[in-house]
Amino acid sequence: MDNQSRDINASYENFYARRTSPKVYPTEFVVRTFLATYPQLRFKRPAPGERVLDVGFGDGRNTAFLCDQGFAVSGIEITQGIVDQARTRLHTLGHQADLRVGRNSSIPFGNAAFDYILACHCCYYCDEGDTFLDNLKEYARVLKSGGYLVASVASRDSYIFKDAVEQPDGSLAIRNDPYGNRNGYRLHAFSASRDIEAYMSPLFSNFSFGMADNDYYGISERVFWVVCQKS
Repeated sequence: MDNQSRDINASYENFYARRTSPKVYPTEFVVRTFLATYPQLRFKRPAPGERVLDVGFGDGRNTAFLCDQGFAVSGIEITQGIVDQARTRLHTLGHQADLRVGRNSSIPFGNAAFDYILACHCCYYCDEGDTFLDNLKEYARVLKSGGYLVASVASRDSYIFKDAVEQPDGSLAIRNDPYGNRNGYRLHAFSASRDIEAYMSPLFSNFSFGMADNDYYGISERVFWVVCQKS
């Protein structure tokens, strides 16, 4: 494993280890996408028992929400420590999920295993030697035909890209992460939803877009919401 991957593994494992409360709260865009109805959202909600993969589940906040809906939930994270922490939290909350170590470009499940993938603030993280397109190809591999990807995709105007260095593949090497977790790591970002659709269209179709422009007391988070289907 390259140094950048080892660094981000250790940073995030320590980051999540500090979150000791068993109670977690799901991300707002996830709740809204899976439960609400909007005029420009083309999305068939999962039925109880359908298989949903939670990529980069972190402390399990969205994993617990998906379990609450009665879905058959699996998830991947980048270290065994994060997996163990989330599994313990889910058990405390009365939930079970198939949690495994994996990465965006290497998902330890078979072809066409899932009806849905949720990738909340994670699909645009690129390991050394991999591109965002590699991540998307792996997502498409484990999705069933017509399966849905629900994802957040970073905007180039977001706080994390201050002083970042653009790379030949369009990703940006982070140089000024206020949380200290991602410095030296590459994230892919876009300036407009039309650019996201053009990039993802070889693998996905039927796009719905939203976005958020938030200022959390000096942290300016800008992100696109993307819902699409495997072509």
